[in-house]
Amino acid sequence: MAMEKELEIVCKTAMDGQHVLNVPAPLDDLTLVAATAAANTIIAKNVFATKTGDLTGIAEIRIRTTEVNSLA
Repeated sequence: MAMEKELEIVCKTAMDGQHVLNVPAPLDDLTLVAATAAANTIIAKNVFATKTGDLTGIAEIRIRTTEVNSLA
């Protein structure tokens, strides 16, 4: 059994939607301040195109943990 972690940055978009950016295996000592700074940089640089327009802000930042059980 293994635990996998993923950072999820949920962004607001220009046409009132949301877009989730996933970062696998975030650092164990990642802080909200550091994650917010990174998210704001991504939003400011406007590097992602989404179906609901440009990224405009942060809706939520979270860590998703998943338990992985191998059957073989």
